[in-house]
Amino acid sequence: MANIKELPVYDRPREKALRYGISSLSDIELLSLLLDKGYRGSNILEISTSLLSKYGGLVGLLNVPISELKKNKGIKNVGSLKIALIGEFYKRVSEKKHYVSNTKIDSEYLYNKYKDQFINSSQEQLILIILNRNKHIIYETTLYKGSRDFIKFSFEDIYKEIAKFDGRSFYLIHNHPSGDCLPSKEDILSTLEIKQESKRAHISLIDHLIIGEGCYYSFRKNEKITISY
Repeated sequence: MANIKELPVYDRPREKALRYGISSLSDIELLSLLLDKGYRGSNILEISTSLLSKYGGLVGLLNVPISELKKNKGIKNVGSLKIALIGEFYKRVSEKKHYVSNTKIDSEYLYNKYKDQFINSSQEQLILIILNRNKHIIYETTLYKGSRDFIKFSFEDIYKEIAKFDGRSFYLIHNHPSGDCLPSKEDILSTLEIKQESKRAHISLIDHLIIGEGCYYSFRKNEKITISY
């Protein structure tokens, strides 16, 4: 692969971005611009290509811990921190969204939307998605982060968030870092408890999704909760 200095001026990532905009860059060019420098025997484009291939593209790379990033030749403290910082920005923006979406919402849509967020995650996380009376999303947040194999649900915390936005119904999504998407006994009991508490509060738990590696479990589809509108 050619060294950046060997490329025509306007094909170099920095000059290309300034001339045509950041969106004109490929994933490899974006990463090479972020990392900036290679090392003797391997240029930054080669390093970027190798990293994206090793970790499954940008989404996978942004979920890799600093300690793991530093093991890659040519990625020292500064480079690993830069990647980790971008990953943290991405996570924080993804975790809190307040808007009204007119997109039709169902379990398949939510699985496809959130599955990449859990790639390489070592913690269970619980996402709360709040909908208005028209079943449109008005708010999304990561409510909890737990251990590798356990997360505790609290209806009180869920209800506080829903009340802030005058929500009428909600989805819960959480991941299993083990990759298994089947619910544990604790998952089932917690979901049924939250469903009962929701009914008393006159709001609806539409579904609870568990996302694993390439799969998801829907409590609604498996009739583990009874839905009422």
